[in-house]
This record gives sequence, C-alpha cells and structure tokens, in this order.
Amino acid sequence: MHRYELLENLTQVYFGQDADVLFGETGAEIMAEYNQDSTPGERDALRAEIADFVQTHTALEADFARLFERAWLPPDFGASAREFLDHVLAALGP
Repeated sequence: MHRYELLENLTQVYFGQDADVLFGETGAEIMAEYNQDSTPGERDALRAEIADFVQTHTALEADFARLFERAWLPPDFGASAREFLDHVLAALGP
C-alpha cells in the first residue's frame, strides 16, 4: 500500500486530465463529487495523509510536484501545492 494512496487517487482521478468533464470545472465541484463518492473513513484518512505529507516534507512544493500529478488545476483551488491542500482540507469539512 502506498503511503499517500488516497492523496494520489485524488490528484490522479479527481484532478486528473478529464476532471472538468467527469466531475466539474471548479475545485469545489470536484470535491463535492469526491465527498459524495467517498466514505467518512476515507475522508478522515485523506485528512491524515495530507497532515502527514505537510509535516514530513520540508520541500512541500517540490515534493508534491514530484509525487503527484495534477492535470487539472481549477483556479479556485490555488496554484501552489500548499493552497491546493488547504482547499482540499476545507472542502472535506470537519
């Protein structure tokens, strides 16, 4: 099992090449689909993966770019990895 399996799935599938066609044109729309498709446990685990990633990667931007591909970058979710992750966490809710 990959250490950041859920984060990888989020970036490859939900923010992948066809994200705007499959899930919506904005990050908010995409995350609404993710929240509908995932279980509360998966959302909790994604929050934990994001927290772990941010805490353990001092070169956050470079490491995120190296490990995860975001083919679709909706403007409402920021350009930097940190902005993206912050928006994902906010969209996951409490």
